[in-house]
Amino acid sequence: MLCNIPKVTVTTWNSKNVILVGPTYTKYLQKTLDAIKNNDVASIIGQPGMGKTTILKKTQENVSELSFYLDLASKGEIEEEFWSKISPYNLKELTFNYLNENRKKFGYSFWKKITGTKLEDWLVKVCDKYDDKYLRIYCLSYNKDFDGMLNLLSDLNGITKVALLIDEVRESHIPKIHRLINAGLGIPVIMAIPTDSYSKVTDLAIRRRLDESRISLDSALTPEDIKEIVDAYCNPISEEIFPIVLSMWKGRELNTVSSILQFIKSQIEKFDKECGDNAECIKEKLRSSHTLKNPDDESKNLEKFIREGLSSMSKELGLSYVHLRGKRIEVKGKYIVAGIFFIKDDLAFVGIVKLMNDDKEEDEDIKLLSQLEKVEHDKKEYIVGNRFVITNSMKLKVDESKVTKIEVPTLEAIRILHGDSEILEEKIKEFTLSFVQKTGNETVNNIG
Repeated sequence: MLCNIPKVTVTTWNSKNVILVGPTYTKYLQKTLDAIKNNDVASIIGQPGMGKTTILKKTQENVSELSFYLDLASKGEIEEEFWSKISPYNLKELTFNYLNENRKKFGYSFWKKITGTKLEDWLVKVCDKYDDKYLRIYCLSYNKDFDGMLNLLSDLNGITKVALLIDEVRESHIPKIHRLINAGLGIPVIMAIPTDSYSKVTDLAIRRRLDESRISLDSALTPEDIKEIVDAYCNPISEEIFPIVLSMWKGRELNTVSSILQFIKSQIEKFDKECGDNAECIKEKLRSSHTLKNPDDESKNLEKFIREGLSSMSKELGLSYVHLRGKRIEVKGKYIVAGIFFIKDDLAFVGIVKLMNDDKEEDEDIKLLSQLEKVEHDKKEYIVGNRFVITNSMKLKVDESKVTKIEVPTLEAIRILHGDSEILEEKIKEFTLSFVQKTGNETVNNIG
């Protein structure tokens, strides 16, 4: 397959499917491994889809201890999940060699052997006659409740290293988790807690204990993590899809590892009929659907969208006038068409959009815009409060003492052009409120 993205959620993955990459996640994995090495407690806290289960699963893969992975997602009680993970066969294997070497201690003589009594059957027969942890474990001589769980863990820890990995801890589980931690068993406990469950913990002693060992995933993702995640799951097209994912992450549309993977999966499925597993075909489809085809026309269309947005939000933004088409303005005997023109507090704000597919650094319209001091509208002259250019180019040179440069990533511009009104509204608020406020402050300072 072109991309190795599972169809089901991470919680149900088998260990062989777990991929953990990214410097942040590698660092957090090391924290959990250190906690196990030091018999400590660690709490991994984060929203669903941020990678809590992945860290737990990868931790389990990397420890030599006898580990129990408990998934409490649909369990009412921790002991219910614990006892469902106990294998009598494995526990017999763990303890049999010791019991065999010490069989006389448990009354198994040579005579019993030659008369046909098997050691295994004898041990079951004498389960309740000897106070020995190996025999208790072999016979599973415990009540199948929470106290029985603590007793079994205590006995196991007396013969081998044990670790507990507890996933999807809810607020209802916290009291028993606290009892578990305070039981003095001397075993490491690594637990994953959804943020909303953590926020509902009101017991200060429990909260303090969780905070002491807290690994927070809610703000964990970095561009470096995202790059490694995309490379790991979809290497053949990572160069093309990573900028798209990064742009959407910066726009807060993709904010978890799970949402990133599902977005990539949706993109692959979108081109499946035409491309199948042909990487070059999918790359071309991604490029064509996320690049500018005609920058000049698309600049004009983006200006139109911004004008319409400013007009609909004019009352909210305190604008007294928004020009609904390009305004032709004379500057030093030459003319430019300002695609965006509005008035606020008797000051004119004049802007143009310059979307580009090349690395051009100079633009004549921007040079003229920088020289604009006053503008006439409806037979009245207005002082220009701010001149601005909206562009997707980082290399386009602007005299920022005269013109405000507002950078909009190419992918965000494309999505606005495709009708994404939420991004449009966010961008309009962002640039108008920022430089209108700045202009107001400068005016006050100049008057003072």
